[in-house]
Amino acid sequence: MRCSSLSNNLVPVLLLLASQLQLCVSFIPPSSSSSATSKISSNNQPSSSWNQVALHASSSTSSSDESTSSSSLQSKKRRNLLQTALIAPYLTVTTAITTTPQVASAAASSEKPPPIIPLLTTAKRLRTVPLFAIVDGNGTPFHTYDKDSAGGFGYFFTSYISAEYILDDAKKAFEKAKLEAEQKKEAGDTSSGAIGEDGTGEVPDTWGQARIVTVPLDVAMQLSVKKTQSVATNAKARKFNTYYQVIPATEDLNAAMRIDSGQRFKERGRVPLFFVDGLTLPSNEEGLDRVTPAFFILKDLVTEWKKQYPDSDLPKIQVRELNETFRSMITPAGRDKSVKDLVFVANSESVAKAKDCARSYKLGEMILTK
Repeated sequence: MRCSSLSNNLVPVLLLLASQLQLCVSFIPPSSSSSATSKISSNNQPSSSWNQVALHASSSTSSSDESTSSSSLQSKKRRNLLQTALIAPYLTVTTAITTTPQVASAAASSEKPPPIIPLLTTAKRLRTVPLFAIVDGNGTPFHTYDKDSAGGFGYFFTSYISAEYILDDAKKAFEKAKLEAEQKKEAGDTSSGAIGEDGTGEVPDTWGQARIVTVPLDVAMQLSVKKTQSVATNAKARKFNTYYQVIPATEDLNAAMRIDSGQRFKERGRVPLFFVDGLTLPSNEEGLDRVTPAFFILKDLVTEWKKQYPDSDLPKIQVRELNETFRSMITPAGRDKSVKDLVFVANSESVAKAKDCARSYKLGEMILTK
């Protein structure tokens, strides 16, 4: 009941957010006619005015596999809350969305309380952070098959180096899988496919063209809290549920666990943001002179502190979590005032790398791997 109530509060304002996103990634529409379509449960059904918005959408729920039953329950509650916060659909075509009269009118007439900061401001703050994903030569992303959920997990990396490492490792794994598939085929063994019991024994020869592309954080956050379906091009065009997660650099995740000794950052899908009291940056937002930076990379925080205060000791480093912070920013009548002037500072090396990366990321299709 609580999630349903929260969804009703968030539908108008977050649909407006989706309509205003100027996506800086080139989304390729699926070639298959059976691409995912919008599905919203009856309890969360928007009013007719929202249905007039011409957006291509995918189904919306959320999931993740957790290591223990207790952490799974906590994560499920967290994901359900985030899911309702992003009931608005996301784009699957190469276009910039502008606010339609229907959306603007509906948002203006809504009596629901606004979030603690404007939604468009949240989108702009997220968009400055580039993430990285691995796709084939056509922009189709590689997903990892998960037997427990019978779905595919796609990943966005905060560090280019992390994505590069995974790509190199995956290519080696592909060569091994290809050899095993050939051996099974010669032996007449078709009991288990490349991606599971219902898959196919054929291993897609696409890793040779695999590459790293960049996707902005605002897009990744929408995908990470939604449950969608995509066609697996290497599984007889079968549809699978798809899930997305942002993956931090290992060294920063370990640093977060040293700072926060609890269980939070031991859960899959958690992303640390580092900050210290007293550190601010000049703001380019109207009405704000200074903003509080939250860093994805711990060493960037240390560098910035030494730059501003070379003769002062670094204060106690604190850590907050990306998904929780995002929720606080978009929840109507939110009470976490610390996010009002909070901005996200990307990995400085990744920002430079992103300029040389392609931006083509195909939704609705995927290549499933073990």
